[in-house]
Amino acid sequence: MLPEAAVHCIIADTDYQHSSSLNALIEDVGFNCLTCKTIDELQNTLNNINNLEFAFLSLDLILSDGFSLLKHPRLIDVDIAIIHTEDDPIAASTAIQRGATYFFCKPLNFEFVTDLLSDLMRELSSLEESQSDQHNTCSLDQFGLLRGSSKAMYKLYRTVRKVAVTDASVLLIGESGTGKELAAQTIHQQSERCNNPFVAMNCGAIPPELVESELFGHEKGSFSGADKKRTGYFEQAAGGTLFLDEIGEMPMDTQVKFLRVLESGNFRRVGGERNIHSDVRIIAATNRDPLEAINQGLLRKDLYFRIAQFPLYMPPLRDRGGDIIGLAQFFLNKLNEENGTQKYLSDDYKSLVREYSWPGNVRELKSVLERAYILASEVLDADHFPNEHMDFEENDDYLRVPVGSSLEDAERKLIFITLDATDGDKKKTADQLGVSLKTLYNKLNSYEE
Repeated sequence: MLPEAAVHCIIADTDYQHSSSLNALIEDVGFNCLTCKTIDELQNTLNNINNLEFAFLSLDLILSDGFSLLKHPRLIDVDIAIIHTEDDPIAASTAIQRGATYFFCKPLNFEFVTDLLSDLMRELSSLEESQSDQHNTCSLDQFGLLRGSSKAMYKLYRTVRKVAVTDASVLLIGESGTGKELAAQTIHQQSERCNNPFVAMNCGAIPPELVESELFGHEKGSFSGADKKRTGYFEQAAGGTLFLDEIGEMPMDTQVKFLRVLESGNFRRVGGERNIHSDVRIIAATNRDPLEAINQGLLRKDLYFRIAQFPLYMPPLRDRGGDIIGLAQFFLNKLNEENGTQKYLSDDYKSLVREYSWPGNVRELKSVLERAYILASEVLDADHFPNEHMDFEENDDYLRVPVGSSLEDAERKLIFITLDATDGDKKKTADQLGVSLKTLYNKLNSYEE
């Protein structure tokens, strides 16, 4: 059963007839439905509502304020469906980039909407029961390889479950360390391709001149050093899923060839003369804003629309509430199990973990927890929380490092705080740090080991 407080759904649309029909459907499912006809009415409703779970917003109304209303605090972690009289790929991509979940054309498929809202109602009931069972514990739910019991993660689970059973290309968008590869593996596991290969390629960790060879393979003698035939990632993933991490780092000329392959399913190895067909599902990932990457000439617009049939946004750790402590406890439990120990988190350590903003997200949390585990005899206490995490000022253009910090810790923190300052732009981060992009990726990869 849901909590006694009403669970709300909003319709904001000037189309009275369509709103009335949708309203009746929503209330049949069990939601309390509120309708608005103007942007001001919607703004006022959002300012005075609690327990909002879904919103149907007319594109015309949202466009009137430049999509800014999608950032309203009441719409955080709410499923948002933008509705419009016709398809509009540019507006749809922009709306989803700003936080919308779906883009539906009128007339809506009411059978699908009923199933969607019924699923949401069931999951809200499950979440309520789960949160009651987990009160005063650090236990986390798990879906595939993803862990978390926050509202943001339940929304992610719901979306992943829906898209996994399709063959749509997925673009995972999120900050460094949010678990994009785990999400990609989960989508693969939940799909009909689960018994076929999952192959991952980091586009930013491969020298530009070798990307095409790594992706499509090469024939013996096709270039200097090609002393034998090599099967590329695309061919290795036949029948399964190819995960392209940091797709925005792929050279533009390779993006052109890759787009042609996606459209035909056919490719040639470098130096080859015959076409090879490979049935592959594409999941790509980026920590950049895709539209900014397009404007900067780093990502082709036509490739973006091809790989982003379904954009999916990974929530940063700072927006996941109690998941932060839950994940810290999860990592500690694994270390205890692996080493036969019974170390535990003090209340002071938990407070520091809660208060820190985690610019490096789950990856950084895991690294910090592992360091504290090594230092602690029995209790992970405030003294084991790295000083640089407490002493630096995130909003300033400097990093204060206490005397006695290891060079490795100082370097790691500098990398993460620079990534945060550049909004996760790895190329810009590498440029600011004076290292190559490959060196930066090697450093980040080493933190995951």
